[in-house]
Amino acid sequence: MDEDTLLLPPDNNSIASRRRRDELKGYVLMAASAFGFAANSACVKALSLCGFPSLEIVFARSVLQLFLGLLGCLYYGASPLGPPAQRPWLVLRGAAGAFGLACFFYAVTVMSLASATVVFFTGPVFSALFASWMLGEAYGWFDRCASAVCLLAIILVVNPQAVEFDEARGAVAALVGAMSGALAYCVVRKVGRAVHSMVHVVYFGVLSMAGSGVLMFLVQSPRWPRVAREWWLVVALGAFSFVGQVLLNRGLQLAPAGPATLMRNLDVVFAFVLGITLFGEIPRLASVLGAVLIVACTVAMGLHKWTSSSDA
Repeated sequence: MDEDTLLLPPDNNSIASRRRRDELKGYVLMAASAFGFAANSACVKALSLCGFPSLEIVFARSVLQLFLGLLGCLYYGASPLGPPAQRPWLVLRGAAGAFGLACFFYAVTVMSLASATVVFFTGPVFSALFASWMLGEAYGWFDRCASAVCLLAIILVVNPQAVEFDEARGAVAALVGAMSGALAYCVVRKVGRAVHSMVHVVYFGVLSMAGSGVLMFLVQSPRWPRVAREWWLVVALGAFSFVGQVLLNRGLQLAPAGPATLMRNLDVVFAFVLGITLFGEIPRLASVLGAVLIVACTVAMGLHKWTSSSDA
């Protein structure tokens, strides 16, 4: 190979191939994060059945996540504060994620694990909408139609004619949490690789711990774990959430916001399986149909974005 060959610019095909590999890696990481979050949700459900209020569960997760996030920053040599120019975005990401988490945890405590997860995972609809505003991604008629069907399918999942008041409030909380979580995901995409994934974990942990730490004494009645099983559930809650959060942040950095969030729909599958096997929550046929419609619509939106970006 001569000197002129070494000085040639990178081949466009090799750059595209590398980008595709990064995107594929992002999808794999997102899929792995789905299991971590589903297991985390199962821990939330188990702790709620033990009598722990939702905000205390949020606080416990946040403390453990912050501790592990700081250790991760130390290991990778990343500043926990992040780049000065990105700190306002990091605060927004942490606040949105913390609020979304609190809403979802409340929903899990008053609804079945599968129903709360399905409603919460309308997030890709809002993610696509926010991505069109913040990242300039397309949001055309196909996305609007799929979003409408997806949101209408929530009626099948929740069955408002039969639910109790608490479950109805849980469904609203899960939907609001989906919006807030979608905003957080798009902020991660906005800052891109300028911020290490561990820094996102730290900001999320700090803001979530601060907010839930105050509110759990104002609006709920927290208590200490009393037996070994409860302590193990708290530890597992933090561990699964940390793994899921790290994989999620890294996956979002590697893959486009719309298609990447599709992999999180695996949470729905895991939630149905865990709800049935661990808590005996047998879903209604209408709930299953609603879940299928929501997953199908979000997948269709992602595939549409994927093919549109490939053709561009």
